[in-house]
Amino acid sequence: MAEPVILWTGQTYDRQSIQRWLDSGHTTCPKTKQELHDDTRLIPNYALRSLIQSWAAANSVELASGGGGASGGGSKSKKSSICSSDSSSNRARKEAVEALVRGILAANPASLIRDSVRELRILAKESRPQRAMICEAGGVAKLLDLLLGKSRPAFPDLQNEIEENAVVALLNLCADDENKVGLVAEGAVDAILHILSRHHHQASIDTRASAALAITSLAMVDVNKAIIGRHPGAMPGLVRLLSSGSPRGKKDAAIALYSLCMLPDNRRRAVAAGVVSVLLTAVENDARYCAAHLAAPAEGEAVLALLDVLATCPEGRAEMRLRRGVVPALVRVMGAAGDSAVPLRARESCAAVLYAVCCEDATWTAIARDAGAAAVAGEMARGLNGECRAARKAASLVQLLSA
Repeated sequence: MAEPVILWTGQTYDRQSIQRWLDSGHTTCPKTKQELHDDTRLIPNYALRSLIQSWAAANSVELASGGGGASGGGSKSKKSSICSSDSSSNRARKEAVEALVRGILAANPASLIRDSVRELRILAKESRPQRAMICEAGGVAKLLDLLLGKSRPAFPDLQNEIEENAVVALLNLCADDENKVGLVAEGAVDAILHILSRHHHQASIDTRASAALAITSLAMVDVNKAIIGRHPGAMPGLVRLLSSGSPRGKKDAAIALYSLCMLPDNRRRAVAAGVVSVLLTAVENDARYCAAHLAAPAEGEAVLALLDVLATCPEGRAEMRLRRGVVPALVRVMGAAGDSAVPLRARESCAAVLYAVCCEDATWTAIARDAGAAAVAGEMARGLNGECRAARKAASLVQLLSA
């Protein structure tokens, strides 16, 4: 395997072999049998390629050139996006990136490691070619080693700063979809969730929040949602941050959970990790604040929207039905039509949650009626365009409570 590449399914293949498979008309991943549809991108597996090259050098084995899938016989090989130019400035940038990656080695002074990671974070944010340079230079593996504690600097006073820059560097590398798949293949999930683990007490509140944001970015690729969700530390770590993190950390944890819970299996995992209790406590404690600041997923404020998603699974509804005291809070948010701080999406989520938990449950239906949910939902439906989704959900709740 001279040139390992990754399909979006997360499986690694030799470039020439998988290209022949695709060129012959196959439209599935050979191992998982998943349909590839129109997404047949071949993403370089830099970590595995580096291991293969190191082994070959140590054993005096000459590797055949992968050539990026280009034909041989004197034809020009395709070049990566960062090598398309032989300009001295491009070579200088590559050499600078390689020097920064070498600067992360554990034997170096902590201040050099800190400065190198910080510069890589900045470079990763600036452009796609620079992100590719960092990946090709083996930067991802070095950053992951830092987060997993394999490359501890000699001065622990700088550890928080180093970890924060390393997490944000990985987050910046996630700007490209192919990197989202490649990072997971290299083990980024283990490293990032290590920051959120119960045993990693040293991580700063900002580093934990950035780790949650990195999980959100990785989860934008569907196959990664499943991989992250299956990790034993994912849901507990995010729920812990949602429960006891800083305001920013709670928001970023809610965003990450919302993204992961687009996958039904992850909803059940989140419920098992105790997320429903944390969400309902937030709603009960301050319904107006929750609606104004934690309800719109487009703005990264996803608490009520997350409740809405979790109410679609039986396990989520069962947990919600244990907390009858949350009904008045949901009704208050749903009725906040005159409060400009409460977005319509928040009111819609409350109507959807109430509808879900009242269905086929006479006790909750009676509690919702006593809390005035039918009247509030009726006013909401009448005050909105009847064709909008929020109005339809409110009208459905009125119909349910009036039966």
